[in-house]
Parts: sequence; C-alpha cells; structure tokens
Amino acid sequence: MKYPVAIFLGILPLAFILGCSKDNSTSPKTGIIYHSGSIGGETTSNSQSSLKLEIQPLHDKLISLNNNDLFQFALTCGNQGNYSEALMAYHTILERDKNYPDIYYYQGLLYRDMGLLDEAICAFQTATTQNPDSAEAHYNLGYAYRCKGLHHEAIPHYQKSLALLPEGKAKQKASVHYNLGFSYFSHGLIDDAISEFNKALAYKPKDREIHQKLGIAYTAKGWKDKAKNEFSQYQEDNKPVKKIP
Repeated sequence: MKYPVAIFLGILPLAFILGCSKDNSTSPKTGIIYHSGSIGGETTSNSQSSLKLEIQPLHDKLISLNNNDLFQFALTCGNQGNYSEALMAYHTILERDKNYPDIYYYQGLLYRDMGLLDEAICAFQTATTQNPDSAEAHYNLGYAYRCKGLHHEAIPHYQKSLALLPEGKAKQKASVHYNLGFSYFSHGLIDDAISEFNKALAYKPKDREIHQKLGIAYTAKGWKDKAKNEFSQYQEDNKPVKKIP
C-alpha cells in the first residue's frame, strides 16, 4: 500500500498532539496538600457540617497510624481512586516528617493521575531536589512538563533520567527515548527526534507506535522512502497500538 506524503504531512500536527495517559508513566501513584471546594468555591453551612462529620473519623484513624502504615494506606487509596483519603494521609505524614522517603514522588504521581499537572510538577521538582539520582523522578517530571506542553523543560529531565538508568533497564530506556523523541519533535528538533526514536527501537524493535512516530519524523524531513518503510511496519497488522509504558 502506498501512503502519499501529502496525507502524512496533514496528520503531523494531530499525531504529535497526544494526551497524557497513565500508560505513559513508569510507576505507582500519589501528592502534597490539596483542598477541593464546591463549584464556584462556595459551600453552605450544612455541607460544611456534613463534611466535618465525614472527615473526622478518617482524621482520627490517620493520626493513630505510624508513618509507614500511613504511606501504605495512601498508596492503596490512590490505586483505588480514593484521592481525598490518599491526600489526607500524605498531609498527615508531612506534618510529622517533611523528609519522609519518596513522599513527594508519589504525591506527584497522584496529582498527575488527578489531572493536577501544576501540583504534580511542584511535587516532582521537590522529589528531584531531595533525590537527584532518581531516574524515575526525573522521568515523571519530564512527562508532567510534556503533558503541559512544556517540551523545552521536559527535555533535560528525560536526558537526566537516561543518564541514571542502568543499561539493563531496556523497557524503561525505550520509554524515555520515545518520550524524549516526542518532546524533541514537538520542539522542532526533528533530527534529534529521529535519533531518539531509533534508539527506542533498538530496545523495542517491534513497537508499532515508535515506528509510526519515526515515520512521521522522516516525513517531516522529506525522506519519503524511509517514512514509507516505517509506516509499513506500523501497518503490519490491524492490532491496536500498544502504548509504551
């Protein structure tokens, strides 16, 4: 099957405007302090009283737990989608120990899952400050920036993550190279994007989505034959694209 270059040039903007999904992350979930209000920021005295009645038993339970149990409780609540409970648990830990290991990293994951990208970025920034050798924290900070469309800010954190990842972590390296390529492309650095997509394929040579993005990057360079080859591998079968984790 032939793919006219004009068609693929037409899909370039759409193909690289991707939403941020949980599948593109590397780890668990979780935040700092989050206060949510009603629509318009207004609450009635009745709703406030009701909220206090609901929160008090949970507050009493949380303060009775030690920090390690609180952390596990927060992780469980976050994984189950009980975000308010998870955030309260993290807040309780932070009131006791602002240096509790990895708490800001997991808070960032929770905020990201909630769609609170600004809060996620702040949490991941703190996580990378407290643990600058965490490949996962740098990767997820880069990904949060990418979700905000801040590709210039994302790039150095992807690069740092790659430098920190051991060579044996093939799956993780493929993900970082892919996302770095995505940010390079979105920032107009097509040659760098092509380089990163090829590095990702070295770890995952059969990944259809990487072949697709590489084909789009080749198309942007005007390299028709190379683009057709990548698109043919993308179209090898009709199976749904498997997202890079």
